[in-house]
Amino acid sequence: MSVHDQLDEFCMLLRHRKVEGSLATGRRTAELLRIFISTCRHSDAIALVEDVRSVGNKLQAAKPIELAIGNITRRVLHMIREESEQEHDELEEVATGQQPQKEKEKAGLLSKALRAPLGTRTLSLHNLLDQAPLIDGQQFQLHSLERQQQHTDQLQRPAALQQHQLPGPGPAISFAPEAEPSLEAETSRKHKRGPVWKRKALVIEQINELIDELDEIDGNIALQAGDHIHANEVILTFGMSNTTLLFLKEAAKKRDFQVVVAEGAPKYGGHQMARKLAQAGISTTAIADSAIFAMMARVNKVLVGTHVVLANGGIMAPVGTHVVALAAKHHSCPFVVLTGLHKLSPLFPHDPSVTFNDFRVSVSGHCTACCSKTDRQGPSII
Repeated sequence: MSVHDQLDEFCMLLRHRKVEGSLATGRRTAELLRIFISTCRHSDAIALVEDVRSVGNKLQAAKPIELAIGNITRRVLHMIREESEQEHDELEEVATGQQPQKEKEKAGLLSKALRAPLGTRTLSLHNLLDQAPLIDGQQFQLHSLERQQQHTDQLQRPAALQQHQLPGPGPAISFAPEAEPSLEAETSRKHKRGPVWKRKALVIEQINELIDELDEIDGNIALQAGDHIHANEVILTFGMSNTTLLFLKEAAKKRDFQVVVAEGAPKYGGHQMARKLAQAGISTTAIADSAIFAMMARVNKVLVGTHVVLANGGIMAPVGTHVVALAAKHHSCPFVVLTGLHKLSPLFPHDPSVTFNDFRVSVSGHCTACCSKTDRQGPSII
């Protein structure tokens, strides 16, 4: 199966809601981008960025509610930009007669934000992972002549050929891919000839590290459980969350505490959560969602998972979490959200390009019930 067939298959699975969960979707996205980068020919970083962005837009359009797709794509694009900048610096040193320096240690996104000097603009999540043009023309002067020659050759072709080969304009996320040339035809046209970018192997290596990070993300979060949960505390959680489950299991190895689990209608994932916690030997009490406010007075801390963390500090969590957050704020109870870096999004709640909610419809006889999948909590109640 070719990489374009795998891309179409994954898009179909996303449209039919066959892939659920941000972690599973993000991992599949990273694996697909790794296959795409390793199998397709790209002569430079500019061509690679264009194709990776096209793949990310196609995947995001298949399931706009799953923002982890865009987050993983932006991280891969950031890796390509880093390698391209490193290559440009090395070529400049050779051109000026200097000895090439050893490759500098690459700091992560959070390290760059923390190490920024005072008085300068901090590298926040929004300005690191924004959707601005990803390639600076001044950083790729060595490729300008080659790109200009390709553009001149393209203008000299017949108008009938140009109509089929030039991509049409459109927004960052295109919801009408049939109006543009197929990704497979565009990729094969642009990269049928020419050398392969030498730093592509380094990008693939970083993607492998990203996949390993996603595999270990829940375990790394759980290692911090002993610093947040203390002895004889009463912890309230909502619904089913694998991250929260592992976090509580890890804390139970060193602390004795009680857990109150709200059932989390309409999926009632809290029943499964309470059963798994009880099997792990943790004192667990399952309650109805209507009893959350009454129980909050006895709770020391609230632990919940989330679907995505927005740029303004708000979250998109399973439906019903908003009630828990309001009750916790009323009783001045700490509200802790457990999440990985793959769920951090640079988008704001008012962004019109992405749908921030999804609806579940259930039919029983002549009755149809429609329920939203997620709630949005602002940063003021977290």
